[in-house]
Amino acid sequence: MSIDPVSNSQQALTPDQKQALAKLHDVATQFEGEFVELLTNAMQETVPTGGIFGQQSMAEQTWQSMLNDERSQEMAKNDSFGLAKQIETQLREQVLSDASHEAHVQVDGRIEP
Repeated sequence: MSIDPVSNSQQALTPDQKQALAKLHDVATQFEGEFVELLTNAMQETVPTGGIFGQQSMAEQTWQSMLNDERSQEMAKNDSFGLAKQIETQLREQVLSDASHEAHVQVDGRIEP
């Protein structure tokens, strides 16, 4: 059984540090979702759009884009790739060192292109 160092040290953290780490988690998860969406969109471009019914309509393209977006966000939330976890591990000490500032930084919900 492995011990998660993040959860064990949560007890000794100040409220600002806990809030800063929560924001780091949110941003890292958002970043992973955006990255996975870029991957799925790039993969989607390699699939032929023509079929027995002709070319894909604008509505189908829009739907496919929205589906890729939702799938990507769910994969990120479920830590499917582990990218968010790596980002958190790399930035944890830096965020904790300036937690009084990091805890109060405004984090937007989504990054738009």
